[in-house]
Amino acid sequence: MSATPFAAQAAPAWRVKWHDWAASEGLAWIFVAKTTFAALLALWIAFRLGFDSPRSSMLTVFIVAQPQTGVVLAKSFYRILGTAAGCLATFVLVGLFAQQRELFLAAMALWVGLCTVGAALFRNFRAYAFVLAGYTACLIGFPAALHPESVFSIAVFRVSEVMLGILCAGLVADLVLPRQLGVGLVTMVRGSYREFLGFVTGALRGRLDHDSMERSHDHFVANVIAFEAQRDAAYFESPDARVRSDRLRLLNAGYMASTTSIHMLHQMMQRLRRRRCQRALDRLAALALELMPEEGVMPATAAEAAPLAQRLAAFHAGLPRRIAAARATLEDDADKEELLDFDSAADLLLRFAEEMLDYTRSYVALALPGTRAHRPAPSYVAHADWITALLSGARATVALLSVSAFWIASAWPSGAGAATIACVFCCLFAAAPSPLLALRGISIGFLWGFAAAFVCGLMVLPQLDGFPLLAAAMTPFIMIGVKLVANPATAGIGAGYNIMFGSTIGVENVTRFDAPGLLNDGFAALLGAAVATLVFALLVPVGSRRLRLHLVRSLRRRTLLACFGRMSGLRHRFENSTRDLLGQLLAGADRVGGEDRQLLGRALSVLEAGHAIIDLREASVIGTLGVGSRAALHACVRALARLFEKPTQRRREQALEGVARATGRIEAALEAADVDPAERAALNRGRVGLHLLRTLLLDDGTFLTLSAADNPVTAVSGAIHDA
Repeated sequence: MSATPFAAQAAPAWRVKWHDWAASEGLAWIFVAKTTFAALLALWIAFRLGFDSPRSSMLTVFIVAQPQTGVVLAKSFYRILGTAAGCLATFVLVGLFAQQRELFLAAMALWVGLCTVGAALFRNFRAYAFVLAGYTACLIGFPAALHPESVFSIAVFRVSEVMLGILCAGLVADLVLPRQLGVGLVTMVRGSYREFLGFVTGALRGRLDHDSMERSHDHFVANVIAFEAQRDAAYFESPDARVRSDRLRLLNAGYMASTTSIHMLHQMMQRLRRRRCQRALDRLAALALELMPEEGVMPATAAEAAPLAQRLAAFHAGLPRRIAAARATLEDDADKEELLDFDSAADLLLRFAEEMLDYTRSYVALALPGTRAHRPAPSYVAHADWITALLSGARATVALLSVSAFWIASAWPSGAGAATIACVFCCLFAAAPSPLLALRGISIGFLWGFAAAFVCGLMVLPQLDGFPLLAAAMTPFIMIGVKLVANPATAGIGAGYNIMFGSTIGVENVTRFDAPGLLNDGFAALLGAAVATLVFALLVPVGSRRLRLHLVRSLRRRTLLACFGRMSGLRHRFENSTRDLLGQLLAGADRVGGEDRQLLGRALSVLEAGHAIIDLREASVIGTLGVGSRAALHACVRALARLFEKPTQRRREQALEGVARATGRIEAALEAADVDPAERAALNRGRVGLHLLRTLLLDDGTFLTLSAADNPVTAVSGAIHDA
């Protein structure tokens, strides 16, 4: 009697283990099989078409192969663009400087430096296109400079080999057990929305402590950047993904705006608690708690969120009236400061309700295929730092010139290979948070790939005849590298293994089993990687204190965009670029030492101040404002800009004086009887923004956090204050 229940319990456990394996290792092995098949298919077609270097087609498959179809197609598209740009640059350089090798190599180094600057300024696969533009120029230009009359032939074969590899990788990824990126994107969207609803509910009910709030905002920043990268890649995957792209972009914009507004609301309510304004706090809390759904009834899908969107719309429509009723109960006993605190918190609640409604509507729209976004979708704006980009370009130029000088001095036949590898790595890791760590993994993979190419190319392949035996012999060596790539912990090692194995294995139409040549090519690749590592380590290292301080100051100076940027779309551009820069800083932050907490606190203060400044600038264009009032508001903005450019106590006092004068002007304008409702609402929001700025400037902890990057002593004091 007991055996039957036991068997009934054992079967589900076995199935669970099987599903777990299929969802992890099973998917990895499918990726390994697909990539191996695509690489061998590209190699076979290249042999049949008589290409000069069939291994280049196989190597292209290794480079563009990714588990998700959308990523493969996106990477392939930008690889095509980069290859075409590199070919055109090669024609120009060879035509101008082929007779003088020194001038040619100097011009090539300058081109590679410019491509590296582009790779550092752009994100995702757009940066990869710049990498390919520099890499292709080296790959075609070095042999073409020795035989200028053959430059067009070399370029045609190079492009053909790359296109063949891209075609094979894309077809296999899309036709053989495709793994759609859109499925993961749907899961991410649902998870982010539910997580944010839970966060908002916990924050408004006062259940989240300071550490939990910081961890959540850290997670929000990572979500925004990861979501944009996946949306960008999914665009290439299917027509449905392209139709939904604008709505997904709008969803991400709403997500960012909602996370900022809930932070500002939570901070304002915390200030009310510290000032013991309990009556105002009770009235606001009662209003805020009605905003969110009951716990345990969170919508699981976009379709289930439709009733919540209707509820939020009704709440938002009646919120001004309810705020006015709540304020009327305070007017008899509360002083002016408490009423202003209440007005500020109420305005932030109204803003959060509006942005949460937009976010929810964007989420619901995803369940309605064929419909357009309910408003135009703003583009994602990444932060581009020209100083770090120019430093990256200088590193690439120095690396290529150094290897080229050694090449000329030694007359090394494989010097071109060393220069090309140095170029590739300087471009590829231009924007990486830890390029030395990435290069270490690549170098380990190079050593393993070198050993595999030596064994396969000189000990196994000479014993075989015909493509079927060649494919069978190479399959285990290929699968090793692809399996390493499939594991995130060893992806860098696997990439290095594949690049070294694919570029040094001697599979050509006229195969030569040349041990000295293979060793030369392998040592050239290792030398190129070593030079790139030295350049990253010695020429203004990415993790150096000076460069980190520059980026931290840049984070604070994002408020200058709020002060002087073009007003059209300013709020979104400011939000996007600030969060993107924060994501770059957090990627290389010392989390054990608490640097991530300091960066997050600084960024949230910058976002809070920037939005308040934008409110003030919107109020300054009201038509009923007099010339003197408008001048006072502009002077206040300039004083705030000077403070955030370089915080000092004197500038802090000047900014506070400017805020006080601007507040008086706006209050005088609000007392006028001929102000229409729209202008009155803008003036009210400007007054609330000024109050928030005054609160921020009076807070010693916030001032210490913002000025920490300019004064090491202040940084220590800020850390003690936080503790």
